[in-house]
Amino acid sequence: MNLINKQNMGLRLQQLIILVLHLILLKWIHYALTETGQGTIEEVMYHFFGMAIYGAALIRGCAWWGRRLYVKEGGHVRP
Repeated sequence: MNLINKQNMGLRLQQLIILVLHLILLKWIHYALTETGQGTIEEVMYHFFGMAIYGAALIRGCAWWGRRLYVKEGGHVRP
């Protein structure tokens, strides 16, 4: 059983991109938590507001992309 083959190459690429995007968000969260002691309340608020928007967009985008790939490969979903 191979993890990567021609049939699931699109899925594996999708999973890799999603992993990288989540790692970027994790690094941003780590940076905000370790370095915001020197920032103002506004800067900290903007960091966390930005992370919330990025996280929400990431969740929504990944769900849309996963559903699209599933339907494209012949899966059936209710409208």
